[in-house]
Amino acid sequence: VRGVTAAQAADGTLRENHRRAAEAGRVTPARVVALLGAAARCALTDLLHDGLTEAERVLPGAAALPELLDALDLLESIHRRHLPGTSEPVRIRAARLAGLLLDAAVRLLPGLAGSDETRDAVAVVTLAVRSAADRLGLRLDGELYALSRSGSPLLQGAAQAARVLLDLDGSDLLGTRLAGWVDTATGPDGRRRLERRLTGVLVAAGFLIESASTALDPLFERVETMSDRGFLDRLYALRGGFRALTPQGRTRVLAAVSDRLGDRPDLRLPAPAALVGRWAAADGEGCTLLQELGLADLVSAPVAKDAGETSVPTPRTEPSGAATPHGAGAPRLGPADRWRLLLGRDTARLPAALRPYARALDELFDREGEEADEESRQTEEGGDGGEPEPGASGPSGGSDDDRTGGGARSWPSVRHWAEDLRTLFGAEIREEVLERAVADGRTDAIALLDPASARPSVELLSAVLTLARGMPEQRVASLRPLVKRLVEELTRELATRLRPTLTGLTTPRPTRRPGGPLDLPRTLRANLAHIRRREDGRVEVVPERPVFRTRTARQNDWRLILVVDVSASMETSVVWSALTAAVVGGAPMLSTHFLTFSTQVADLTGLVADPLSLLLEVEVGGGTHIAAGLAHARSLVKVPDRTLVVVVSDFEEGAAVDGLLAEVRALVSAGVRLLGCAALDGGGTPRYSVPVTRRLVAAGMPVAALGPLSLARWVGAQVRGAAR
Repeated sequence: VRGVTAAQAADGTLRENHRRAAEAGRVTPARVVALLGAAARCALTDLLHDGLTEAERVLPGAAALPELLDALDLLESIHRRHLPGTSEPVRIRAARLAGLLLDAAVRLLPGLAGSDETRDAVAVVTLAVRSAADRLGLRLDGELYALSRSGSPLLQGAAQAARVLLDLDGSDLLGTRLAGWVDTATGPDGRRRLERRLTGVLVAAGFLIESASTALDPLFERVETMSDRGFLDRLYALRGGFRALTPQGRTRVLAAVSDRLGDRPDLRLPAPAALVGRWAAADGEGCTLLQELGLADLVSAPVAKDAGETSVPTPRTEPSGAATPHGAGAPRLGPADRWRLLLGRDTARLPAALRPYARALDELFDREGEEADEESRQTEEGGDGGEPEPGASGPSGGSDDDRTGGGARSWPSVRHWAEDLRTLFGAEIREEVLERAVADGRTDAIALLDPASARPSVELLSAVLTLARGMPEQRVASLRPLVKRLVEELTRELATRLRPTLTGLTTPRPTRRPGGPLDLPRTLRANLAHIRRREDGRVEVVPERPVFRTRTARQNDWRLILVVDVSASMETSVVWSALTAAVVGGAPMLSTHFLTFSTQVADLTGLVADPLSLLLEVEVGGGTHIAAGLAHARSLVKVPDRTLVVVVSDFEEGAAVDGLLAEVRALVSAGVRLLGCAALDGGGTPRYSVPVTRRLVAAGMPVAALGPLSLARWVGAQVRGAAR
């Protein structure tokens, strides 16, 4: 267009796009940050001022921690003049907004306590380091301490490491705590917590482990000195935790530990290569002469190895004992061999009897051993012109043509792998490893889980359901016995706890016929004429006409609408919500509706009575649009003062928060009883957006971290309270 500069065109385009998003209710924190960044990169000063104003209004009350960190990075670039067109007034406003967002980010930390996502652990550590660079307040200290004590295992590890990085705790305390976590990992739940805590620590402060800091000696000593059986039971959890390090990082850990143990071989030649060659020739001639003289028994010649066999050097400072299968005796594991098994590195140096343990774990953890062998093979073939890595397994031999078919080693079938796990680690560890494989997406491992012996847990059920949703129907049919047993066991356990809280949800009616509970207030009022005074002066009422309560109930008198978030981070809460709906739906006076939402809303009320079909029908994944779920719930309201709407979500709204607040206010003004339930992990720790929940509470919807039992108590209290 003539007469329009590039800056004017960019300004007009960005403003028009933002206006359309505002009209559609899609002004999200991510969009505001994107607008601010575009204005700064295009040097649009006026739009930059408007973007800062919009950011001050939207971000503190709606942004999640990753979005706040992105905004802080952008504001720092503006303040440091790394972007064009940043005038002095803009820099001052950017610095002021950065302080505001930093405080808002610290306030978000309690809502992350139940998270089991690595990105949240990284965000917590990033925020801690950034806050320390500006100012370290008592609030951040307190929040990190609370996370290290009561957060999810992953967040406990990350928060503890962050406190060490900020010098709030000494590194020796971290080493002691790591050793304590290893000691307490005596059962399935303990081993899972150990893996996640160790992952959190390594995500935050992996360099402390890589350098084998002396402050972490308690951890190293615990790994090296515990009993062989105790080490093997914890081995898969320890290796899973150390997988948070890169392969190069694990190699550095092994090198540091080897130096610490004195187990690292000296690979330097004692003399020039030509001289060493002449020495070898002389040794050969001397051996031949001894054989001619009949004195060959005085020395032992090197044993010739078959083609492709890998040499396993014996460690110099530790005995190389042979490991025996589980239950057949006590394996003898040296310290260096333990670290090779734990880190999955340099496994070629393991004694032959220990290699099955390494291969079994390689099969679980993405077959990292195969990748390491392939990397070593390429290096040995001269990929970088250097020498092969000592101890690395080379190619299996043969010509170049032979290698074109692939040099990777073969892997056992999943059934053979499961048998190896049972033989090496025992039946209990086998089940745990198979469950872990299912959680990691191994569909072939599901068939090996025995429905009769599988340990019912929400984590296992969630993992199986996630994989089942991507399978063809014929394979899903084979999983139904396992899923059915898990659902039945969990539902039975939940019903045992919930049903007592739902008893008495009846419409009490007075009657003279005995049989129901005594209605004490009505009995007193009906017998006030039968009062007599005792000799000691006390007054007593003679219940000549007792009044009782009937146990009859009117069905479907109350309506409970469960609105459940099924976005990607809500798998565990979806399972609990479905099981709770099945139990609560059987109570008198309640008609239960079950709505799921991500970016679309689905009404699954017809499946509430069958939690197995309900869970198989739920589609987990996608974004979050809570306002759409509440709008559909509002359409189901018939008698507002006898309707309970319960929203189960992490409340990280993907659309504009203003639309969500409008729906809440509409339901509250109509008389509907609202309750928000924060997403919970398997241990009952909440995960939610703090600023959004605060605005929801102000709009009239209480938000709490309620498990199924507490939710059932709330429902019972609401119904009983209205019946009085």
